[in-house]
Amino acid sequence: AGCGGMLGEAFYKQFKEDYELRCTDIDVNEQWLTFCDIRDLDGYRQDVELFKPDYLVHLGALTDLEYCELNLDNTYSTNALSVENACYIANTLNIPLIYISTAGIFDGNKKSYDDWDRPNPLCHYARSKYAGEVFVKENVQRHLILRAGWMMGGGPKKDKKFVNKIINQINNGKREL
Repeated sequence: AGCGGMLGEAFYKQFKEDYELRCTDIDVNEQWLTFCDIRDLDGYRQDVELFKPDYLVHLGALTDLEYCELNLDNTYSTNALSVENACYIANTLNIPLIYISTAGIFDGNKKSYDDWDRPNPLCHYARSKYAGEVFVKENVQRHLILRAGWMMGGGPKKDKKFVNKIINQINNGKREL
């Protein structure tokens, strides 16, 4: 679920040959994607129930930090509420939930972190992802939480991270970054 971005595309390319996949997103920007709004519990549940997967992999999230700071309702409904939906669906179907969180739940005061470090999310993006992580940990018996960080790739169409933003600004003639 939520496969329309960089991570979803990489996931699809990695696993499409060896597994039967159903990749969904609210933004159907590839032929291998089908529509599903992970914030809509009934639609999300119906989509997963029809496919009958062995695992529910929840990749969907808003990741643009500036957007997240300015659009709190959408940020929390996409990055936290949708995860609660995934938890309910995984528990109902008795399948493992794989949730992609972020290394951004830490405050950056150390060079590296491990599972025993206490999260201290500083922005709404990180807080919303951490809220999802806590909900998974406390409510789903069969789960795996992965904390990703500094992802790159997907090309200009999908890469919304810092480096591509700077490249786009330069390409659009900005002289001050």
